[in-house]
Amino acid sequence: MSGNTSLKLLALWVCVMLSSVSMFAQSKAELQRQRDALNDKIKFTQKLINEAKQDQEATYSQLRILQEQIRYRQQLQKSYENEIKKIDEDIAASESSITALDTKIATMKREYGAMIFQAYKGRSSHDELMYIFASTDFNQAFKRFKIMQEYAEYRKRQANDIKEAQNDLRIRIAELAADREAKSLVIAEKQREASVLEKDKGEGEALLSTLKQEETKLRKQQEQQEAERQRINAAIRKIIEEELASDKKKNDGKFEISPEGKIVSQQFEQNKGSLPWPVLRGVITGRFGKQAHQTLPGIMVENNGVDITTEPGSKVLSVFGGTVSSVFSIPGAGQNIIVTHGTYKSVYTHLDNITVKKGDAVTAGETLGTVLGVAGKHICHLEIWKMTSTGGTPQNPELWITRR
Repeated sequence: MSGNTSLKLLALWVCVMLSSVSMFAQSKAELQRQRDALNDKIKFTQKLINEAKQDQEATYSQLRILQEQIRYRQQLQKSYENEIKKIDEDIAASESSITALDTKIATMKREYGAMIFQAYKGRSSHDELMYIFASTDFNQAFKRFKIMQEYAEYRKRQANDIKEAQNDLRIRIAELAADREAKSLVIAEKQREASVLEKDKGEGEALLSTLKQEETKLRKQQEQQEAERQRINAAIRKIIEEELASDKKKNDGKFEISPEGKIVSQQFEQNKGSLPWPVLRGVITGRFGKQAHQTLPGIMVENNGVDITTEPGSKVLSVFGGTVSSVFSIPGAGQNIIVTHGTYKSVYTHLDNITVKKGDAVTAGETLGTVLGVAGKHICHLEIWKMTSTGGTPQNPELWITRR
């Protein structure tokens, strides 16, 4: 292999390795951000669990928050596994590059040794001058002089290349050691979190056992809560139907959306899956749709939106820009707000200290009020409706808001 070919291959190899290192660093940084976010969620759910423990009637809420915390811990375990896998890949790449560098350095040293030997054989400056003076003409003499000059420069470059390759080798060896240390730390952290996860699962089973022992009492409470939910659902649906009737009356009995409303509707649809949450921090403890109760056999729960357990005093925020079309109160549910976004409506219940009024234009993330505390619980209830000429249909808010 010629000297120039060796240099080209070395340069190409270095570029590839730098690119792979950069890609890994980005991936590792992203995994770290995911872990930090999950740890933040776990701390928040633990805070909510501690608050629920202070209320003897909040065992079921405590269980639902704990189930979310277990889910976060399981995600964290997966994140640790992904990070360990990435580190293993980097260790393998480092070991491969170290082997390649060792081979490359050995080859370069052999080539350099051969050049030094040739230089030693023709080390006499007299021989070099005789080689030039033996030229048949000036052009040949000049070419021989340039060849000798370039050869000398190449020897210097080759020596520098060997030094640089040796330095790269030292760097890769240090990185390999750091990766192995990082892997050890991640494995230790994963094992620690695994033990906490098992502890949470045990606590969840204990809570389930407690709930089963109080099944008669819980059934009565659940029946009351479901009756309350249906009453609130009916009140919200009635307001939405009144809004639709009012809109039709303004348009000679037709369901029409203004050009501006159509634009807002399109923008709302385009943001499906990325709408902000109605609270800055929270845990979904009540999901959309008709579903079996988690602990009481034979009990069905129907929810037109999602329930988000949050902290006392949390601000309730609009999930998208629109117009406040209704502000109303429901006994037991506090203040309630409907924001219209073209053919869509977002509904916020269990509010206190509201800061908007009917007709106000609001932007995404704008404060509507604060969450109302009821029986020691602070739950923001969010619904999303799609309107047509025949009425409104509730949508699953989890499909619209950003996944956490």
